[in-house]
Amino acid sequence: MKNLATGTLAAVLLCGTAMAVDLINKDSQTYAIKVKTGSSTMSASISGGTTKGGICSDACTIIVEDVGEIDAEGDDDVIIKDGDLSVD
Repeated sequence: MKNLATGTLAAVLLCGTAMAVDLINKDSQTYAIKVKTGSSTMSASISGGTTKGGICSDACTIIVEDVGEIDAEGDDDVIIKDGDLSVD
């Protein structure tokens, strides 16, 4: 029973450490976005003052209309602030 509990705890901890890129919009306006991962592209939007969690789990390029584009990967936070993009 102790081995089962230890294995379950390890699985929970490993799942909890999965890395994904978050997109955080600190501006008040809504932006159209595209996320390119490999050969696929996803289109969406992000409202002002909101966060889109887990926007990609591998390396990707995030394009924010009228702002620019930026590469991100792992557990990066991509931030839109004052009409600029940055990675934290």
